[in-house]
Amino acid sequence: MLHIALRQAQTLQHYDGITYVYDVMANLAYDLNDFKKAEKLFISVLKRLIAKGIPEDDLAVIHISIKIADIYDKIGNVEKAENGYKFCLENLQNHLAKDSENQDVLQLLGLNLEKYASMLFSRAQYTDALKYFIQAYDVSIKVNGEDSEQTVVLLNDLGSANYMLQKYDKAIEYLTKAAELGKKFPDMIDLGFIHVNLGNTLIEKGLYEEAKNNCSEGERLAKDGNNEESMIEAKKCLEKIKSLIS
Repeated sequence: MLHIALRQAQTLQHYDGITYVYDVMANLAYDLNDFKKAEKLFISVLKRLIAKGIPEDDLAVIHISIKIADIYDKIGNVEKAENGYKFCLENLQNHLAKDSENQDVLQLLGLNLEKYASMLFSRAQYTDALKYFIQAYDVSIKVNGEDSEQTVVLLNDLGSANYMLQKYDKAIEYLTKAAELGKKFPDMIDLGFIHVNLGNTLIEKGLYEEAKNNCSEGERLAKDGNNEESMIEAKKCLEKIKSLIS
């Protein structure tokens, strides 16, 4: 259907129509994890926007650039991904300097910070990841408020980063808050993971009973949500506790 729409737009020589269809196709490929096709299409969209005179710091350009950076991260081109995230971060900060309350800018900033932090975390750069997760969390509070799924996700990320840095008390603080706030969102897919992460952190502090309670809750939530990966991690946590107290 999109190819038919593209042919029609090309027949009419409708420049914006062609760009729009490319953008929809790019997002579809991105959502289907066809990253090579998505990269090619997003770059075509960027070239067409810039050729039309759209400045490179326009929010539409930045949004697409964040997705391209994420694609580079997923296909293993770390240098290009990092350059992309830093480009977006710089331009978004410039926008905020002019209007610190612009919700569109703040939402893109939060997205950029979270994805950049996640990339750094996956590369075991935990100190830098923590720095950007904190910034993303602050933006999420400003945009979404305290009671939001995004805030819960970022609290879990903060807990995970602190855990990897062996800052267990801080990790417990963030993960406990995430688990408590997560009760308001029982359908969250990753809620079981949060309890398992908390359980694993409590193990490091020798709090085995509390750890067992959290890992058991994580297992229950994983079963309810049919989340096999979370269920496996919960079982690992429970087995670890059993071996430690036997």
